[in-house]
Amino acid sequence: MSQPRRLSSLAIVAVLALVLTGLVSSPASAGNKATRGKVNYGNTSWTAGTSGYSIKGKATGRKHRSVALQIKWADGWHTVAKTKTKKKGKYSFNGSLNWYGVHKVRVMVPKTKRDRAKKFKAKKFSVAVPWEPRGLPSSYAPFSYQGINFAWNPCKTINYRVNTGYAGEPAIAITQASMELLSRATGFKTKYVGTTTAVPLDDKPYQKGTDLVVAWAHQNDYPSLIQAVGRGGTGPAKGARRRSNNKVVLEIKRPGVTMNMAYGADYPMTMDDPGHESMGLVLVHELGHAFGLDHFADDIQIMHPGNRSPTPTGYHPWYEAGDLAGLRALGAQGGCLKPYRSTGRWDAFQLDNGVHPGMYRD
Repeated sequence: MSQPRRLSSLAIVAVLALVLTGLVSSPASAGNKATRGKVNYGNTSWTAGTSGYSIKGKATGRKHRSVALQIKWADGWHTVAKTKTKKKGKYSFNGSLNWYGVHKVRVMVPKTKRDRAKKFKAKKFSVAVPWEPRGLPSSYAPFSYQGINFAWNPCKTINYRVNTGYAGEPAIAITQASMELLSRATGFKTKYVGTTTAVPLDDKPYQKGTDLVVAWAHQNDYPSLIQAVGRGGTGPAKGARRRSNNKVVLEIKRPGVTMNMAYGADYPMTMDDPGHESMGLVLVHELGHAFGLDHFADDIQIMHPGNRSPTPTGYHPWYEAGDLAGLRALGAQGGCLKPYRSTGRWDAFQLDNGVHPGMYRD
């Protein structure tokens, strides 16, 4: 009589085990439904400033599901645009991508409580430079301090202001055009946030929310501008590391450019000119200094320290092969920065406590 009762107890235990297993496993099954869908990347090749992306697709799941458009940097994938699914799971992205070069782009649908994430196969997008860059890609030199290069953190937008000073309103348009060229060469995000009375050569803090100042001043007020059409530099910098490879860099914190309007009669207040270097061309050169490029002795390159060799159509603020390679090496492709943590290899003054004096060049 005792044997059947023992078997019954075992059966009850087995049933309870199944119930408990089901209860324990149910949370793990949440968000476990596979996401299906498709993506059509559309046109993936154009010349910067002439077109953009138009991406369409579908993804399963509830309506208004988040969808992200991402681009690959050295430290991983970064979201450049977001949208939500509409009727029948349809989504679309339309926008501009004017960053010169070849970039990996993908659509990613994040996970939800019911659905798994979906990473669609990446596609290469090619954005061509609107001119034929001259010279060699090796023709550039980065700013360095005791062997450490300078770098802007591409995870931060460059909020810039203009001190129109001796140049007046035309300075704003020329500065904006020059910043657009910098953005296309580096992948950095830039935003004009208004005017200012600050001058970088004063070495005083900028107003809140300002990263870069471009001032149009005069050598009568700033003797360091004598014999220079402009001066640009990284400003104070502090130690940081690349997230992608832990490499130590000096993070640019307060870049600046000061233009000398004593040369206003000699350098046209334009970007292009058929017979003479323009203020726009010089400004593009100085912005190269502000974001980590030093001079290079090749008179074809923008970063040449003296007068440049003109193109067949005159003087243009066009980055050449070396300039482009240098700005790409210092640009967003390298990935974001993280705070410096000492490993005993660098002295405290350089990186832990010291704010580096800005490096300015003509």
